[in-house]
Amino acid sequence: MQRYFFLTALLLFIIPALAQTKWPEHGFPGQAEKAPGGRELLPPLPGPFHGLDLNKLLGIPDAPQAEEALPENEDQPGRPAASQKAAPAKEAAEKSAAAAAEELKRALAPHPPPEVLRREMLNDLFARLRKAADSDDAAQLAATIQEVFLQSFSDTGNLLMQRAQEALHMGQFELSLSLLDKLVFLEPQWAEAWNQRATVRFLNGDYDGSMADIHQVLKLEPRHFGALTGMGMILHEMGFDKDALKIFNQTLNIYPLAPDIKKLVEKLTLEVEGRGI
Repeated sequence: MQRYFFLTALLLFIIPALAQTKWPEHGFPGQAEKAPGGRELLPPLPGPFHGLDLNKLLGIPDAPQAEEALPENEDQPGRPAASQKAAPAKEAAEKSAAAAAEELKRALAPHPPPEVLRREMLNDLFARLRKAADSDDAAQLAATIQEVFLQSFSDTGNLLMQRAQEALHMGQFELSLSLLDKLVFLEPQWAEAWNQRATVRFLNGDYDGSMADIHQVLKLEPRHFGALTGMGMILHEMGFDKDALKIFNQTLNIYPLAPDIKKLVEKLTLEVEGRGI
């Protein structure tokens, strides 16, 4: 009851004051502001009553406050979250780290020994030699194989081989043979060392010694077409043409386009098996 009496007395003073106040044509200042439910909020009182809040006195709830703006680093509806923005960068960093780890793993992995790499190289060259369709290409592949044969994993062995070949080209058979004797002792697993000594022995007329070295070559490298050719030549020189023909045909299985061997096979085939074959 006291509340209603107070409000009535208050309005008796407020209404005359409001009547004397000039308001804008479009209503009270702040008239667009509304309370929940569409109820309009009253503007602040003019003059001596500006300290009174009619909205509170009349029980009108306050207008809803605007939602506080979220900080820029907080997730907001309609804009990508900070975690979503960081995802691509994080993924790229993880991929880069994984690639670096894989590269380090490959670098630390044990590498194949030189002997294995040499064998793999020769396997590839021999396969291409066997399938070569052009005689020039085949000759180039054969020359490459011979270069690989001539390379040792020992600097001392390579030096001895170089000097032995120089002596052979100068016709110094004894010096070349002496150097090759040392070489096969130092490098007994090097097939070409035995093959070079077999060549010097053959040129020096030592067929038995040459044949013994060729057998050693073929134990180490059965595909050595140079050693097989030397064996066939020795057999032919000794009158074993049938055996020589067999060896030459074996050589052609490895090096099908070897020109000199093909001619020898044709010649010996006529001599051994007759012209009708």
